[in-house]
Amino acid sequence: MAKNRVFLDSSVLITAVLSSRGGSFYILTQLNDICEFQTNEYVLEEVQRILGSKFSSAPELKTKLFLILGSASVHVFSNQPAKDLKSFTKIINKEDAPILASATKYSSYLLTLDNDFFQKDVVYFAKQRNLVIIKPREFINSFQRYA
Repeated sequence: MAKNRVFLDSSVLITAVLSSRGGSFYILTQLNDICEFQTNEYVLEEVQRILGSKFSSAPELKTKLFLILGSASVHVFSNQPAKDLKSFTKIINKEDAPILASATKYSSYLLTLDNDFFQKDVVYFAKQRNLVIIKPREFINSFQRYA
């Protein structure tokens, strides 16, 4: 059986690093038998920047990030070329366009806590490209029977 291709937004990675009791951490540690986790360089840079600025007093969080990425076998894609992002900036803000572009190209699910991705136009755009945008709790509920 093919694994579900799941693109991880920075919000999911950050919450997984900050709490080993939350849904994001659970997904990355317990559902990797049924999921192929993916992200891109843009997301990783954003996560590292946030951990470095907002959590500078806890440098061990960056180590935890890479341990999680490794144990969950997260595949990191190169960023989409800037010219390919133009159509996405018509749908979502410029900062989230690289995430939506990679998720629609490589994945079946976009796992995020960012409410900008749940705007009606964005959800419709994603659905037309066979991408389901979903929050960790709903994702867990959808796949609980496999865990």
